[in-house]
Amino acid sequence: KMVREVSAANIEASIRKLVSFGTRNTLSEQDNPTRGIGAARDWIFGEFQKIGDACGDCLIVEKQSFLQPKANRIPEPTTLTNVIATLKGTADPDRVYVVSGHYDSMCTSPIDAKCDAPGANDDASGTAAVIELARVMSKRKFDATIVFMAVPGEEQGLLGAAYYAEQAKQKAMNIEAMFTNDIVGGVTTQ
Repeated sequence: KMVREVSAANIEASIRKLVSFGTRNTLSEQDNPTRGIGAARDWIFGEFQKIGDACGDCLIVEKQSFLQPKANRIPEPTTLTNVIATLKGTADPDRVYVVSGHYDSMCTSPIDAKCDAPGANDDASGTAAVIELARVMSKRKFDATIVFMAVPGEEQGLLGAAYYAEQAKQKAMNIEAMFTNDIVGGVTTQ
């Protein structure tokens, strides 16, 4: 039943919206409302909030920001933000499943913050799938907790996901599985 509720039109609209920010390079603008990683971050957060509102605040929506120190592909310390929507489990909420996609993109260079990097497939497609899964699954109750997450810094070395994993380890979270969605529109079989 849930599969039938997935809307290709919603996924396409989300991809087109993410592409409209011009670039989502992790190092791009964070305070421009129409261009860059910050605009994408805020839009994703808003989409998760709308989904939460539609299900009677069933989602805990948050931004998990951290300062990424200078590193390979990070020329200066940069604030990165994971966007997280948590659907608490009913019977065993300490058991966690994570569904993620990365919302950053890049052109030919992962440190070029100015070039256009629409990233429709890599990875607006994965982020759109996560948003749509949150919409469909939030209408139901599950025994375990499901975390829907969009992460930045994938093109610079899985930075957002690594930070989330480290925080989960420190909190001794019981993550039973993680499903990541990367370039979900790019493989066809005959």
